[in-house]
Amino acid sequence: MPNSNLNGCLNCRERSEIFSTLHHNELIHVDMCRVRMHYGVGEMIFKQGSPCYDFVCVTSGLVKLYVESGNDRKLIIGFAKPVDYIFVPGAYVDKRHHFSAMACEETTACLVEAEVIQSLVKTNPEFSYQSISKISAQAINLFEQLTNLTHKQMPGRMADMLIYLSHKVYESNPFFTHLTRQDFADLSGMTKESAIRVLKVFKDDGLVKIDGDLIHILDMPRLENISRNG
Repeated sequence: MPNSNLNGCLNCRERSEIFSTLHHNELIHVDMCRVRMHYGVGEMIFKQGSPCYDFVCVTSGLVKLYVESGNDRKLIIGFAKPVDYIFVPGAYVDKRHHFSAMACEETTACLVEAEVIQSLVKTNPEFSYQSISKISAQAINLFEQLTNLTHKQMPGRMADMLIYLSHKVYESNPFFTHLTRQDFADLSGMTKESAIRVLKVFKDDGLVKIDGDLIHILDMPRLENISRNG
């Protein structure tokens, strides 16, 4: 559902750092072309295969990004949190989304027309450089994730997932998460049943403590060792 534009881009504290490269008039133009949205838990922000009209900047909450396959399987390729900008490479190729984005928590985001961002890439070299750097970092992270999924056994993949959530997503240990066990499976490239089984082994071995949605990594060095050895 749309929300009112409570904060203009010029004074917004929830603005992605990439916009610091814009000149005053460019930022005003972005502000005029943006829409602030609110999404409930589980609400789709955009779906794989749908037309690509906007770039999305997350201002609160958490968004999961995932690829859907033909056999109804999903692979979570990352998360967007404040104040991440969700770059959509399809905007430059076929005007389609090549992955889906869904709110994991109550989320707000600003949507900016894709054509506006593409115009800034053409006319502002610093903005273009920052955009390319961001997309490149996302690509590298995706390559690393795919390598881990294809070369590591299930314990190594589960260890990777828990470390990633603690260090990169929630930046805390312990951390509270709204992610489901199916999300854990989709992030670590295994079935829900396998994910639950590996988590139980980790609990029994004293690696983690799980109390509902609260996860506490009890032995980070051992978990990192499992991650390294795969």
